[in-house]
Formats: sequence, C-alpha cells, structure tokens
Amino acid sequence: MSSIFTVISSLLVIAMLLRWITRYGTSGRDKRLGAAVLLLWAVVTAALGASGVLTDFSAMPPAFALFLFSVLVTALVAAASPWGGRFAGATPVRVLIGMQAFRFLPETLLDLAWRDGVAPIQMTFHGRNADLITAVVAAALAIAWARLARQRRWAWGFSILGLALLANIVTISVLSTPMPFRVFMDEPANTFVTHFPYVWLPGIHVWTALFLHALLLRKLWRERQGHS
Repeated sequence: MSSIFTVISSLLVIAMLLRWITRYGTSGRDKRLGAAVLLLWAVVTAALGASGVLTDFSAMPPAFALFLFSVLVTALVAAASPWGGRFAGATPVRVLIGMQAFRFLPETLLDLAWRDGVAPIQMTFHGRNADLITAVVAAALAIAWARLARQRRWAWGFSILGLALLANIVTISVLSTPMPFRVFMDEPANTFVTHFPYVWLPGIHVWTALFLHALLLRKLWRERQGHS
C-alpha cells in the first residue's frame, strides 16, 4: 500500500509543480526549461532507486549520503538561480506558502510505510516527526491570507517553522540509516528510501519542500530590501 501511495503522491507533487511552472513562468523558455529539468530529475532519481546503487552503506561516504546531499544542493541552486529568481518574483507569497500544504502527502506516506513495516516509527508523526504541523499551518495561512495583518511577519515565521521541521525529519532520517553514526537503533533501519519508489520521498518530496522554502525566503528578502 505504501509503495503505491508513494508513486501517486509523488506524481501529484510533480503535477503541482508543473502547474505552478505553467502559471507563473514569465516566458516560454522558462516554462520549458522548468518542466524539462523537473521531469528529468524525477526520471534520474527513480533510476537511481531502481538500480540498487543507493543501498550500499559500506562505502564512506555511502552513495545515499551523496544522493541526499545532491537533493539539498540542487533545490537550493534551483531557487538561487536566475530562473528561480524570476519565478520567485512572479509567484505571490500566499501561493508559495499554500503549496507547502502538500506535506500532508509525505506524512501520510511515512505512516503507511511504518504500518507496512518498512519505516521506523521515529520518522512518522507517531514518533519524532512533527512536519504535519507545516502542512496544517500552510493550509490555514493560505485560506486566511487576505484577512491577516502583518502578512510579511507571518511569512517569515512560517519559513522558520517549516525549515526547522524539515531539518528535523531529514536529520532523524539520516540518523536512522545503518551508518556508523546511527543514533536510532530500533528496526527497521531507514533503508527503504534507497529503493524505488520510496527514493522519491527525498528526491521529490523533500526536494520540493526545500525548494519552495528557498524561493519564499528569496522573495521575502527581496521585498525587505525594496522596502528598506
């Protein structure tokens, strides 16, 4: 069940991003570039998971550690690029916050994976993962946005909250893998994310969460500089 939901939820996130690219792209070139790179990234991450190359934790650093590093770096580079800057400028703050409500999906995914016996409990909202709060707050802010006073402060506060909770679950996930610095020793170890389709949890879901946060922070900083 969890593997099927992983595929469905990941495709939903990809569809959300493609719709966002289509709506807020400032040129046909930006739209084509964004869609092509996103789809290529989805294929590459799926291929890595299917190949089995990420499952070897004996090498130092493990292939999965390098993969996770690339997920974080590419999300930040995309947001910091001129392409990301144009999308940050064209997308309303409310939209960048509201899109983070998609984080209901990975939280449901992790719960199902735990019930299927492939994910450790600390990675779920039953354990140490509180990222469901981000999804709830994102949805609430998007709905109430027009009625909020001091919207910029709410956006900054949401950014700090969402990034902190994202860092929390990423850290827990890493410390649950069978690496020498493993902290959470309960079984199963976090190895399911090295296989397809679960590799899309970091490759699509975590990537998207960090990318959207980076875009929002870039937009807020630009607006702050403009006001000052």
